[in-house]
This record gives sequence, structure tokens and C-alpha cells, in this order.
Amino acid sequence: MKCPYCNNQMEIGRIQSPHEVAWLKGLKRPLLNRSFLHRGSVVLSKKSMMRGSAVKAFCCGMCQKVIIDYSDRSADLNC
Repeated sequence: MKCPYCNNQMEIGRIQSPHEVAWLKGLKRPLLNRSFLHRGSVVLSKKSMMRGSAVKAFCCGMCQKVIIDYSDRSADLNC
């Protein structure tokens, strides 16, 4: 994948966590880290008891950006 910021080739990899990976609206830290409690949240990878969670991501070493395309459901590596 080409980086949309600098047009260099991006490296494929993953972002992983022992917890669910989700984008939550705003910068305020929530009291409970449960995406279903937050209106407008986007679950990027559901938690698996055995594997945690992981999502496919592209990293640009040149401009130091990480991109997750969550329109592609295969980005959730637990599915």
C-alpha cells in the first residue's frame, strides 16, 4: 500500500492488545473501556479469550503514520 501522506511504500503488520481494540470518540479517557458503552465507537478487533485482539495495519517509516482500513472486515485478525 502506498502512503497517502508521502507516497512511499508502507509495511504491513498488526496492532495487538490483550483487550478489544476500538476507536472511541473524543480524547477524554473513559471510566470503562467497553466500546458498546460509547456512542459512535468503532470496534476494530473483538477480544478473543485465547488470542487477545489484533488488527491489520500499515506503517510508514518515512512519515511515521499508521493506517487501519476497517472497511475491510478481514482487517480484524480474530475473524
